[in-house]
Amino acid sequence: MSPRLVRWLLWLAAVVALPLPLLGIGSARVPPLHQLELGALALAFTLAEHAQGVGKLVSALFLGQGLLWTALLWPAAGLVARALAKLPPLTRTRAALLVVMLGFGFAVARPIYRTPYSAHTARSTLLEVYR
Repeated sequence: MSPRLVRWLLWLAAVVALPLPLLGIGSARVPPLHQLELGALALAFTLAEHAQGVGKLVSALFLGQGLLWTALLWPAAGLVARALAKLPPLTRTRAALLVVMLGFGFAVARPIYRTPYSAHTARSTLLEVYR
C-alpha cells in the first residue's frame, strides 16, 4: 500500500471511529462522522420547519465542529503515513491495517463514546453510536 493510500485509510478510520469532543449543546465525545450526521439531521429538520427556531444554530454547531475535526485529522493522518513511509510496503500495509483494526476492535468492544444525544445510553460503543 502506498503512503498516499495509508493516509486515506488512517484518515477515513479516524473520521469514522476516533472519539473527539463535541462542544456547544452539552458535551460529548463522538466521531466526526457522527457529528456530521447530527448536523445533517438538524439541518434537514430546520429546512422542514422553514428555518425557524434554533435549528440553524444547532446544525451549524454540529456541522462546523464535524468539518473542523475532519479537516484537522487530514494532516494528522499525513504525519502518521509519513512515519510509516519509511517501512517496506508490505510492513507498512500490515502496520496501518493493524492500527485500524485494533482501533475499531477497541471501539466496538468498549463504550468509549459519551453520547448525550443518544436515545439508548449515555456511554456507547462504536456500533451504538451509529445505531
